[in-house]
Amino acid sequence: MKIESKALSDALLANFAPKQNGDGGDFSALLKHAETKQSEGAAELEKYLKMTPAERMTQAMLGKLGITQAEFDAMTPEQQAAITAKITQMIREEMEQKMAQQPGATSASKI
Repeated sequence: MKIESKALSDALLANFAPKQNGDGGDFSALLKHAETKQSEGAAELEKYLKMTPAERMTQAMLGKLGITQAEFDAMTPEQQAAITAKITQMIREEMEQKMAQQPGATSASKI
């Protein structure tokens, strides 16, 4: 698995910057920091891979609306229903656009 280079460079700067006495930082602390970042990334990927296609699409649509899952979960049922309706409309519009792009296809609204 690849170690995130940004996390590694941040840890390097934080832990290996010269101290007042001129000593460098602790390599084990750097390694632990990089492993933690790697573990977080692996856990996030595993969580994503366990999602159903519908859950992935919902997450993508929430992201387009600038809403996190935690924010959605904290909403009232009425607010969630409004967001769900908006997501449904967005998905419908995307499907219609894709259908319109296909050669010889007719729009669902024309049928």
